[in-house]
Amino acid sequence: MTRIFFVTLIIAVMLFIGCSDSGKPSDLPELYRCTITITQEGKPLSGAIVEFISEDTNNKKYTPVQHTDSNGTALMSTYGYIGVPAGKYKIIVTKNIEDETTIQNKETGENIIVGGQKYQMVESIYSDIKTTPLEIEVNSKNTKQTFDVGKAVKLAVSG
Repeated sequence: MTRIFFVTLIIAVMLFIGCSDSGKPSDLPELYRCTITITQEGKPLSGAIVEFISEDTNNKKYTPVQHTDSNGTALMSTYGYIGVPAGKYKIIVTKNIEDETTIQNKETGENIIVGGQKYQMVESIYSDIKTTPLEIEVNSKNTKQTFDVGKAVKLAVSG
């Protein structure tokens, strides 16, 4: 009986410590739930990085960012916490892939990665704060919005 009590107590303490906001910055503003869906040519774009760049200098310290899931959806988070500070944002969307070049080791038969080429899978207009046409305003409501990032591309990235 005593052992069950101590195990329960340890679990309760671990849950309390794990769920506390002790690491949360004291100046982090109130966050509002914001779900974004990114499509490309009308189809969900999975594996993209979505970043909100604040137009308000007070919000620039904490940049909401998230990856899209298999449905092209991202529940935005700020500093690891779900939600976005209220305000107006430009949206940056990027997705890069790398094709690996391999050779086979003649002695072991293993494939060895010797290089590769990186590719940008979203038109560059959407990955630059100066050119992105994507904008959103987050407020106290549950914000949900869908954005399309144009045609599918595969542009070689240098360097």
